[in-house]
Amino acid sequence: MSVAAPSGGTSPVRDYLEAVLDLLEEHALNRDRMDWARVRREAEAQIADATATVTGQAYGGAEAERRYIREGAAAVRDLDRHRPKGWVVDLRGNAGGSMYPMLTVLAPLLGHGHLGSFVDAAGEVSGRWLLRDGVVYVDDEALSATPHPYLPAEPEPPVAVLIDGRTMSAGEATLIAFLGMPRVRTFGAPTAGLATGNVAVDLADGAVLVLTVAREADRTGRLYGNAPIAPDQPTPGDADALTDAVAWLRSVRTSSPGGSRVKG
Repeated sequence: MSVAAPSGGTSPVRDYLEAVLDLLEEHALNRDRMDWARVRREAEAQIADATATVTGQAYGGAEAERRYIREGAAAVRDLDRHRPKGWVVDLRGNAGGSMYPMLTVLAPLLGHGHLGSFVDAAGEVSGRWLLRDGVVYVDDEALSATPHPYLPAEPEPPVAVLIDGRTMSAGEATLIAFLGMPRVRTFGAPTAGLATGNVAVDLADGAVLVLTVAREADRTGRLYGNAPIAPDQPTPGDADALTDAVAWLRSVRTSSPGGSRVKG
């Protein structure tokens, strides 16, 4: 979505711009790194043709999320009927959207309890990601459109996660939910480095300002943010990532050939 404020040097435009800058200075994740006096001077100098543009990922809505979870959960259950001893979760090219449907589909592989968290600019946890009975929560707020309380045939199976430079935003959050688990290993190339949390603020003219207000941490407390997340095992190409992942799964499983693969 892209929304532009009216142009011109009128007082409403100046008030609009000041309101946006106030929100950014108060809430933006990297606000302490900015010279806000300079930012305001430069904005004022350009106010004659000022345009505020807000860009955000479009979500499909509650019904689309329910369908995503329903179809994804069916795929997981169907694969699990074959009693795999390992799983490949493919997050390559996953540019994001909403993390909650993806985490709900993958709930059987993520364990139970604390998955990760949002961490604000002061270093304080501002929201814990929790998984209970197939429902994803942030603190006490349930964010799964529908639950997925399925348990895999093999408890705590090994999981290989594939990533690349197009894995970003909610795709990185999904990756982070796996990090810190004992039988998880990542393969591929570093992610995009957009592991941050956003909030949407409604503006007076109906536009929406999307603010980055938090970084993300895995279940061990390790913090991520605007730096790419490197794989445990770098690979030169997509085919090599999958080949190496399957080889690793074969090395850790105790019986039964073949793993299962979920495309995230």
